Amino acid sequence: MEAERETTFDYRSAWDKLKDKLEDELDDYHTLKAMTLMKDKFHQVNVVLDSPSKLLECLENNYTQKECFEILRNVFQNIELHAVSERRNLVEIIDEYENQLPRDCMDLIGREEQIQDIMKSFVENKYKGIWLCGLGGMGKTMLAQEICYRLQNNYNYRFINVDMKGKESLVDLSHEILIAQNLMWGESGQRPNEEESSARSSKAFILKLQVLQSLRNFNNESILLIDNMDDMQSEEGENLTSYLIELLLEISKLGDLCKLRVIITARHKFINSVLENGQNINDRYWKIHWSEIELNGLSQEDGQKLAMKSALPRRLSVEESYQVAKACGGCPLGICILSRYIRQRWRYPVADLISSVEGRLSDIVPCCIEKSFDDLPQETKEQFIQLSVFSTCPFNVQSTAAIWFNDTSQQSIAKAEMGLLQLKYRHMVECARPCDAGTQGLLTDTEEIITYALHPLVFSSISNLLGNNIYFENSLNMAKCRFLELYLSKLLSVEESIERERKHAIQIITSDKIHLRNIFLWNSTLPFSATSNLKLIHSLGITTSKMLTTFAKLTNKPEETLKVFKTLTEKSKELGSKDAYFFWSVQQAEACLDCDMVEEAQDILQLLHNDDQDYCKAGKVDVYGLFTAAEFHYVQGMLYNKNKHYSQSLTEFQKSLELYKTCKPDEAFAVYHAAAINAKGNVHFKLEDYYSALRCHQTAYELINIRFGGDFHEHKSIYLHNIGSIHHVLALKDWKRSKEEAKIRLQQALETYNKCIDQDFLYKQTSDPYHADRCRIRSDIYLRLKRFEEAIDDAKRALRIQKDLHDKEHPSITISRYQLARCYMKRASYNRTKGHRAEAGRDQTECWICFEQIKDDIEKGGLSRVDQQYLNIRDDHLKLVKRYSPGHQKHDQLKRFYARFEEKGRLGQSLPSSSESENSNSSSSDEDLDDSVAVGRQYSGSGESCDGNIMESMPSNFHSMSLKKPTTSHEEEVSMDDDNMDSGIHSLPARIPTKASQRKERGSKRPLSDSDD
Repeated sequence: MEAERETTFDYRSAWDKLKDKLEDELDDYHTLKAMTLMKDKFHQVNVVLDSPSKLLECLENNYTQKECFEILRNVFQNIELHAVSERRNLVEIIDEYENQLPRDCMDLIGREEQIQDIMKSFVENKYKGIWLCGLGGMGKTMLAQEICYRLQNNYNYRFINVDMKGKESLVDLSHEILIAQNLMWGESGQRPNEEESSARSSKAFILKLQVLQSLRNFNNESILLIDNMDDMQSEEGENLTSYLIELLLEISKLGDLCKLRVIITARHKFINSVLENGQNINDRYWKIHWSEIELNGLSQEDGQKLAMKSALPRRLSVEESYQVAKACGGCPLGICILSRYIRQRWRYPVADLISSVEGRLSDIVPCCIEKSFDDLPQETKEQFIQLSVFSTCPFNVQSTAAIWFNDTSQQSIAKAEMGLLQLKYRHMVECARPCDAGTQGLLTDTEEIITYALHPLVFSSISNLLGNNIYFENSLNMAKCRFLELYLSKLLSVEESIERERKHAIQIITSDKIHLRNIFLWNSTLPFSATSNLKLIHSLGITTSKMLTTFAKLTNKPEETLKVFKTLTEKSKELGSKDAYFFWSVQQAEACLDCDMVEEAQDILQLLHNDDQDYCKAGKVDVYGLFTAAEFHYVQGMLYNKNKHYSQSLTEFQKSLELYKTCKPDEAFAVYHAAAINAKGNVHFKLEDYYSALRCHQTAYELINIRFGGDFHEHKSIYLHNIGSIHHVLALKDWKRSKEEAKIRLQQALETYNKCIDQDFLYKQTSDPYHADRCRIRSDIYLRLKRFEEAIDDAKRALRIQKDLHDKEHPSITISRYQLARCYMKRASYNRTKGHRAEAGRDQTECWICFEQIKDDIEKGGLSRVDQQYLNIRDDHLKLVKRYSPGHQKHDQLKRFYARFEEKGRLGQSLPSSSESENSNSSSSDEDLDDSVAVGRQYSGSGESCDGNIMESMPSNFHSMSLKKPTTSHEEEVSMDDDNMDSGIHSLPARIPTKASQRKERGSKRPLSDSDD
């Protein structure tokens, strides 16, 4: 069978044909370029490489034929050269010749008989399942995959590969099997109604039943590989054995009706797995048509063959290969690693190299890895350490390029593949076959990918290599952050419009998958646990907030953000990491405040205060403890701010600020330092101490600007917006006293907002609600300066952005329309006083259209429960009718419109009647209204009565500037619009707090404390 396929081509002739082909296709320039890319692959070269044939001969003398093809493929992928004689890329030609090579997997030496026996048992329907067991490094996974691929290629079996590494739940296994049959959530495509199920029918139980019921659907030959059964990393691993027994038993019962075969790889024998997991042995287990095969070490003869092949091009004598096989106890992985180590040190006697690493079988792999690691260049050492972010889970070349170079361009991918090959030649990474992209999660980019992985024995040795090397530790931290950025970039690509994909993205975040666990909660015994590393906390703060903000956008449920922090807190407690537990508990308390769960946040903070007085009193001298204590006081300040205890809030923010200063050995804490200062500014703003607030915001901006210079950081725009807002407020307060001074303030506000909006354009942030808010506020400033064209342009831009963001009625759209209507109304009034009646008429028409659309928005509930805003729009609409279209006032539709306003007024606060509003408006001229403080008179200077309703009505994903200023009341008090239209609505979003958007605005967890406003 396999022999017939392998005798078609001669091994040497395929290589010789390729050399002849490249000799014809390559000129001197491309030969030199290829040699330059391969120069680090050669030992000392004593000949002139002036032709492709000599180059390939030199390559052949240093590597096996299989490795030579891999190197050539990657080199010419980088060159991107096409053949002269035919319109094909040289990579395609190289692949064509490589396909002529016989299959020669040297790692399977000595296993051919077992492969043939297992395949025969499946083909002849002798067994339904095979249990492959053995020590780590014996080649269980490689043997199982080889069997599956041969069945796939020769007998058209369908191959389903499920790796239990990183799986958290039996639900994951059920998902993989159901997805393979296109039966996710059952044949109907609908998820089971778990609420109607009994308490026993949990999600896992329901899906397991679905799997068992779906086995009849395997009417074509299929092979299911459940790899690394022992590596399921959760308490549900205890139930996996029982699950697999039921699966195999059901397959056996179905007989020929189910054509699914199962291979399971595990380190323990089947009977041991049953007993260890508390299962009872009974007759039904013997009804399973299965066989158990234990892989032992290679025979001495096979071990010598493997050693000789692995050491090529260095030639080992029979005695030397015997010593290698003996030292490794027949372990294939150990033999490969030791042989590659001997090949790299070709100047040293083999006996000396073996004696330097000889020892017990359990020590040989880590010892060989350490020796091979020492021979690597410094850059490659760092890259090998960085691969540990993937744990023992599969990863592809694109993911590797992302964590190595922070770039996934073709050039970086080619460099990453060359680096992986260099590590593969030393058996420091394993190369897998093309696998089903559906099992790779969000890190998959193509339909068919080549995956790599770190063997568990190799991965476990990394902690020894890391040691106390700060350089390697920093490199690993950088890789973790890049890994999370890669994860986020894939998450952002999920189409929100597809409900199933959206649910899939949410599930990946909330189920504590390997991606998140690798970042946050690795085994606490390893020195590179993220939550125990101070230097990573800064980066994790920023990237974590981005992840949570992305998550909030997908779900529109801030409560789910709290679930993530709660999971991290619980996992930290389970791992016994007190520092990590305290840190994530503080984040959980802050998330509770974001969800308006004030009592829960207060309970968490009180519990932390009682559990660890050292943190709260800043008694810990280490930087990590000081930093966590600073976070504690910051969240405590947010809690006081939420409860409107502003003096206590200022005290807590000051404590956090002092601690941030204390634990600031470098500029890494500048973000937190600036955030604490900014939080103080927000409280000063609430206390109407505007000049103190302005100083705080300016200091925060200067700190963040010094830290990041010309680089982008979202806090820059936030702090600039805060500064501009205060200038705006001070201008409103100065308007009646001195219009000239007020205009100077408006110019300062305008310059600040110009700079802020310019940054939005520079960093392509012009399509989100944050930019829309800034444009709308700048429109208001232009309007007060009577620069009508700019005001209308900004108002239109703000409205366009909000309409693009929201598919239906939304308060943000209505407010933006209101601002545009104000602009048209003001310009119409100005043109009328100048005698430009035609222009005034056009503006009146546009204004009327805007108010008609606003009326429709309100009829559809676009501004529900915002009584003050209803009042403002009603009065302006009445004023417009009175001035320009008095005949429309008695229209039935308008009457219903006004009646709706009056009804809203009765539900909320008492509103002036329409007649009162008309009389008050008619009694004042336009110029008189310029000097009035209408809202101050109307609400006695408080403005607090509508604050809660405003917050309820404003969804979190609209009000970008929720973090810019805490309240709406201060701007309302000092309103000064010409036509009594400045009742707060045009400036609300600059002061309205949001919940889901807080994390994004906060950047490193918060630049501002408005969430509790």
